[in-house]
Amino acid sequence: MNQIKSVLASLFEPLTKVETYQTLISNIIMVVIYIVVAWFAIRIINKVIEQFFKVQNKGRNANKKRSQTLISLVQNIASYVVWFIVITTILSKFGISVEGIIASAGVVGLAVGFGAQTIVKDIITGFFIIFENQFDVGDYVKINSAGTTVAEGTVKAIGLRSTRINTISGELTILPNGSMGEITNFSVSNGTAIVMMPVAIDEDIDRVETLLNELFTSMRSKYYLFITTPEFVGVDSITRDEVLIRISAETIPGEGFSGARILRKEIQQFFKLKGIKTPQPAMVQYDSSNPNQAQ
Repeated sequence: MNQIKSVLASLFEPLTKVETYQTLISNIIMVVIYIVVAWFAIRIINKVIEQFFKVQNKGRNANKKRSQTLISLVQNIASYVVWFIVITTILSKFGISVEGIIASAGVVGLAVGFGAQTIVKDIITGFFIIFENQFDVGDYVKINSAGTTVAEGTVKAIGLRSTRINTISGELTILPNGSMGEITNFSVSNGTAIVMMPVAIDEDIDRVETLLNELFTSMRSKYYLFITTPEFVGVDSITRDEVLIRISAETIPGEGFSGARILRKEIQQFFKLKGIKTPQPAMVQYDSSNPNQAQ
């Protein structure tokens, strides 16, 4: 019984001393100071990183999306490093052995690593995606896995473990980097808008081509996404009722579909304005009393 009282007394004895509370308050104040300094340090480091990339890209035909991706990645790494230093310093301030924690974490990490191979794969793949510049924030991509499309849309964020893709219908898809197989990036090279427009079989195709060239010249200055002036490629096919003509135009990366939609709208309106006839369905009346009509 006396031993128990002795143990309890040794435990509660520091709580009765003023020095204990002074030390505790001093440590808490230091913790607050460390956190505030870390917060300001991260803000300053982020500004320095942004300025560094601006200076590096000044006067160059730089890829802004690529720079933004790298800025975000470097800022995240810097934040992790700063907070790691702050946390280890705080633990040391309270007399906790950081070296022992790191050593224990290494053993535990080795054991967990066998069960976290997927996470490791995601991180390694994330490094390759970023540093090989497979795609950047703002690119329009299609991601396949095992031959099946798992996501298609605009890249919103790239992380070491996962990538966020906003689909054309508005959904946000979060994909682990390790699950990405075939990646198609529509925003790297210039796009091509190709449309087929039907014209009535009795129309003068040379006249149609001449009029369309006048339209295409004005469209180049009207729409920013056309890199080249749309051109009349030629006749694609001829049937009994229609002539199918092909029009093509080079667009900025990722805007091939948008350019095709604009071409269809402008050409349709132009046909109406110039009186260019398009195929019309023919109505044939059948007289059952005339047996020769069926032949």
